[in-house]
Amino acid sequence: MFATFNKLLPENGFTLDTTAFNDLLASGSINSPLPLTADALETLLMTSSADNPSRLRGTKHWLSEINGLILRQMLQISQVQSNLFRPFGAPESLFTGWAQPLIQATEDAVSRNESPDMITQADQQLDTAYAEQLKSLVSYFTEEKDGEFFFNEQTCHWACKTLQGQVWLMTQLNNFRLLEWQYHSRGQTHLTAMKNLLRSLFQVITGQTFSADEDQPYRKKNTEGQWRDSDEDYLKACAQRLLELLKYDAFDLRNFALNSPYSKLGATPWETVAGSELYSVKLRHYPRPKGVKANGKTLYMASPMINRCELFDLAPGKSVIEGMLQLGYDLYLVDYGNPEADQSQLGLDFYGKTVHDKYLDLILERHPGQNIEVMAYCMGGTLFMPYLARRIEEAQITGKNVCIRQVVLMTTPILFDDESSGHKPMRDVIRQDYDADVMQLFYGNCNVSPYAIESGMHAIQPGVEQTMLEGFYSRANFPGAIEDSAPFLNWLHSGTRFPARAHREWIQNIFMDNQIWEGQYCLPSEQPELDGKPVNMDALNNADIALFDYAGLRDPIAPVGSCKTSERWGRKAENHQMVCGGLNRTIEKNIGHIFVVSHALLGEFLEAVTDFLSDEPPAYQGKKTPVAVTKTAATAQKAPHAKAAAAKPTTRRKTAPGKTTARKTTPKKPAVKADSDKSES
Repeated sequence: MFATFNKLLPENGFTLDTTAFNDLLASGSINSPLPLTADALETLLMTSSADNPSRLRGTKHWLSEINGLILRQMLQISQVQSNLFRPFGAPESLFTGWAQPLIQATEDAVSRNESPDMITQADQQLDTAYAEQLKSLVSYFTEEKDGEFFFNEQTCHWACKTLQGQVWLMTQLNNFRLLEWQYHSRGQTHLTAMKNLLRSLFQVITGQTFSADEDQPYRKKNTEGQWRDSDEDYLKACAQRLLELLKYDAFDLRNFALNSPYSKLGATPWETVAGSELYSVKLRHYPRPKGVKANGKTLYMASPMINRCELFDLAPGKSVIEGMLQLGYDLYLVDYGNPEADQSQLGLDFYGKTVHDKYLDLILERHPGQNIEVMAYCMGGTLFMPYLARRIEEAQITGKNVCIRQVVLMTTPILFDDESSGHKPMRDVIRQDYDADVMQLFYGNCNVSPYAIESGMHAIQPGVEQTMLEGFYSRANFPGAIEDSAPFLNWLHSGTRFPARAHREWIQNIFMDNQIWEGQYCLPSEQPELDGKPVNMDALNNADIALFDYAGLRDPIAPVGSCKTSERWGRKAENHQMVCGGLNRTIEKNIGHIFVVSHALLGEFLEAVTDFLSDEPPAYQGKKTPVAVTKTAATAQKAPHAKAAAAKPTTRRKTAPGKTTARKTTPKKPAVKADSDKSES
């Protein structure tokens, strides 16, 4: 080997004959004296912020945070200047006009469904470039035959054990290194997850694992501290993972989620109910499949205002709607759409009262005399419960039938405090980072960007930007895993805009002031004595509404401590007049917020909810109540009374990890426990 190099050196010195060297290098036949190992490739790639060398927990968008701090300070200074010179006739725009280009850029970005933060945009572009570079590198080492990919051993040998291949491979690593050095975010980032995938490629092409255990991505140990698989099986899994990602073009998760043919949302055909369009909002009707007999009931589904309503109908086998249609319901779903700028001044009274009033009236016109059962997810249920209480109050005055007897709440928070609810982390984020005036200035005319909402969600789930992507990569070698996850990933990356005024009211009135729980939440009404007055949530008790709370022990968005609706209102065991079936039920499971992505967990939910809905409460007809009594009822629930109710001991059971508690709140039946070791995807 060294004799070959000696021929390239002049006899009188050590200067390399570059022409001869390049000719020999081009031949590709020179074996390197130092074959590249996985550890050597790791060293050549070098350390960067993508390795999270500081071991930060969570993601630190440090440059965006600095820019935000500077922006808020400049706005405060401009406001002081404006107030100081206002008596002299100086227009406010003289001091705040500098912000107009930024405001316009924000509005343009929101209208294009892009992040209004230029730093975030830059990091997204780097993520895409890194994923594309990774895909290109994997493609170089693979071949395709009959639609299947496999690694070419000769190409791997050439890259790791010949001089020409090593030079080429080091050039590729330099491209990755340059991208890593440009990245702005620190800590647990998307780039961290992609670099781990690149490390797994090092092991595959060299045919050996890293010497350090902690450097072997996706590999797990058993309880005795030993690897669960052999080195050979582990390397095969790494290779299969990369081949599957190449086959489905899934290295760039966002691009795959939004553009893959496998990421189509929805399993069930639907139609828009005529006359239901209210701005971007519409009412969907899902016809029953052929051969399914009608059960004579309507199911009204209230979706959240964040993300798309297809959460109820992700894909075949992962669809709540698909399961409920098989029970024979006439099924309707509220679709809030993606609000445009003309909805920026609409408040929660529109989305939480006007919409439901109109849609329930439309349903009753189409199905006169038919009972309506309600199913709501997350904030869809949070907003629906005070609406239902107000509807009952109105029925007590008018004598109309409420027609709603049972409500199913899926991970629905109702209590927001710093104590037992579990919402303190998010409330702390709001106190620290949320500025209502800045939000109004930049989003007041274009609605709140889903990226702004996502940043808050990430703040209470440290590291989720890395762990979500790494989890997707780690499961990619399982048969069908990539296709199976595609619809949910599409939903996850298809955030919708939040109307500016409604968002402001949600943050202040519900999340920070806890108005629903405290009995201070106000809604409009056609009845003058109720219009604009606080909703009397105890009306849910008077109307004998049966409530079903389905909560997750691993849910940081709607913590189990906040899902208290069925423990405080409705047909509780504490209501001594309730002596027959149809009482509230509370089920707590070892699941997260979006449990419907799991076939198994969705099946368990559908079984539980079917049992609840079949246990009907007695028929109820609202009785006309004197106006004076109604006025008192609507304003009787004060904060001290609410706090006292919250402090009452409950019979909620704590469960060990991996356990499920299912409790039907009736004095006749004891609590039921059932084991569950399934986890949410």
